[in-house]
Amino acid sequence: AKAAHKALLWDAKKVTTGKLVMASAVHDAAKVPPTYGELTWPFPTLNKKLRGVRYGETIYLGAGVKCGKSELLNELVAHFIKFHDIKVMVAKPEEDNRKTYKLVANKIAGKRFHDPDVEFDEEAFDEAGRVIDDKLAMVDIYQNLDWGTLKDAILEAHGWGAKAVFIDPITVVTNGVNAADANTMLQEMAQSLSALAKDLNIVIFIFCHLKAHDGNISKEQRIKKYKEGEYWDLGNCPHEMGGSIFSTQFAGSRAMMRSAHLML
Repeated sequence: AKAAHKALLWDAKKVTTGKLVMASAVHDAAKVPPTYGELTWPFPTLNKKLRGVRYGETIYLGAGVKCGKSELLNELVAHFIKFHDIKVMVAKPEEDNRKTYKLVANKIAGKRFHDPDVEFDEEAFDEAGRVIDDKLAMVDIYQNLDWGTLKDAILEAHGWGAKAVFIDPITVVTNGVNAADANTMLQEMAQSLSALAKDLNIVIFIFCHLKAHDGNISKEQRIKKYKEGEYWDLGNCPHEMGGSIFSTQFAGSRAMMRSAHLML
């Protein structure tokens, strides 16, 4: 009893973690007018609604199969290189890097370098190459990308000077893994990607496949909507036919919903 009394009365020490920050210390640092993000979206309406693109954040983008996720990626990559003059890393393990390069060059030049029915314009391709130069780095792995390799690639790209990272799709990292383990892996990756974005002061775009809807609306209802000029948010039908998209349908959605700064 005496020992306990002595420990409490005389020997108690204040716990100091160095993690507490007093509000008064933050006041002056926070006393600045809000600004748009360091980067812009290439679409004025979206840029206005989202107040630009900010470093230190993770952005998840999901859409139905073959609905244009990669087209959006190529547009963003070209926009950041051409208009913001920043370095960009792209991990597209489901696509050959030569094709990725051509598709980005398409956006830079406003041409089609990947279409065999269109005459290949070498002069325009070389001009696009001069704009891209060494501002684009791609991960040299096809179809087989693990989280450790991806994380190391992001760190290497940051050391090279990359300010934007694109991963398309994130689920390729869990190929061949059972559903329970895949979900755990995606949770860990979502948290780690958020921490990397903040610590490295970069923006990370993660493109996602979606889980299919349960049930379906009838073909007749869909056709009726189409005739009325409605093509998306049609409810419970395949995404590529206009089905509504919910954050819970993103693969690994629970972790992504907690860790993401934005889901589109």
